[in-house]
Amino acid sequence: MKALIQRVFTRGTFAANVATLGAGSFVGQIATILASPILSRLFLPEAFGELQYLLSLGLILGAISTLRYEMAIPLASHRSDAKQLLVLSSGLAVILALIVSIILLVSPDSLTHFRGSLTTPVLIYFLPLLLLMEAHNSIFSYWFTRTKNYKIPSLAKTLFGGGTALGQLGLAVSGFISGLGLILGYLLGQGASLVSFLIAFFRERPEQQEERVSFSGILRQARLHIKFPLFSSWNVVLNTVARNMPPLLLVSYFGMAEAGFYAIGIRLLNMPLNTLGMSVGQVYYQQIARYKEQRIPMMPLMRSAIFKLAGIIFLPLLIIALFGEQLFSIAFGEAWSAAGRIAALMVPFYFMRFIASPISSIFAVLGKQHIGLFWQAAYTLGTFASFYFTRGMHHFEYSIKMYSWMGAALFLILLLMTIFNTRRSDLSIDTTIKTA
Repeated sequence: MKALIQRVFTRGTFAANVATLGAGSFVGQIATILASPILSRLFLPEAFGELQYLLSLGLILGAISTLRYEMAIPLASHRSDAKQLLVLSSGLAVILALIVSIILLVSPDSLTHFRGSLTTPVLIYFLPLLLLMEAHNSIFSYWFTRTKNYKIPSLAKTLFGGGTALGQLGLAVSGFISGLGLILGYLLGQGASLVSFLIAFFRERPEQQEERVSFSGILRQARLHIKFPLFSSWNVVLNTVARNMPPLLLVSYFGMAEAGFYAIGIRLLNMPLNTLGMSVGQVYYQQIARYKEQRIPMMPLMRSAIFKLAGIIFLPLLIIALFGEQLFSIAFGEAWSAAGRIAALMVPFYFMRFIASPISSIFAVLGKQHIGLFWQAAYTLGTFASFYFTRGMHHFEYSIKMYSWMGAALFLILLLMTIFNTRRSDLSIDTTIKTA
């Protein structure tokens, strides 16, 4: 424990970088957690269902907005190359937002099904703005990950969590107690995060011989990192579809209220787990890319990350598994006890995902995105099957249980695949060194 604390406070170490990036997430999530008991008493389950429904649509569409070129930013050797990738990613995100806006304005009937599922149909018109903000927050997060300036993404996460919580509470007090209030508050948080990124970006000092952004330079980087749109983009699309499919299916098979219970049930799990997992994943991605470039064995770092992730998550999830329903009833009121049961049912899924997902970025570093793509296809099919084949039982908690165990099994397979490919890469390094 003493050694771990020393690493956390030693600047530049893996643990210190994760702590820096995770600190902002933690502060932001504290604001959200403190606001949640109040919001759950101001908004009906249907409102949270609407928020989750729209976010699911936005995240699914957003998965293809940049073709994942922003993931190549930390791999760029020079700042000028990274800037070409940033402009490329931003341009692609703007194009998709414009396409969605045109469809909404010119042919609104094409989205009748999605509008009809919302109690507040006007929410669908916030989709382009949601896409634009989500994409650019991700782009700038990778930009500052490349330079190891983790304080900037940390601050952005703090502003996102705090801005969302304050925005939603303020709008509720002002009388916006429908899904509209929740989504507007969410956009305020995204806006605060993006503004902090932009201020930090324009304050940076460029390299003396930095090349200007040019169309030819953008094309050159697009061709050099073509595997990201060919494999990683589809990988992320399938992952995003699988993660955001449950709310859409719950609305279709059971109703908006059930989707709302699910949204609150996973909200308190997602907040710390997603943000901490993303912090570990971003730092791990940058570090493992450096190991690969310098031909340093990667398995020790992976092994350390796996044990640390398991140690971090075990006790909190055990408490949720045993006392989830009681904790949610106390925090949010008796009406939300079903959300606590859902959180408890999702424990196996979150345990395996928290360990396997952050370290699976090794496939991008090794240039084996196709392996991750095959797994994502299986994960997406498994998610759909979990709900589709249990829908006839008319019991949404049973469907959630099947989804949880199916996901846990698939993430275990992902973990084993990640370990296997990392060991193979390390063996090839050892063989090269011995023959040299």
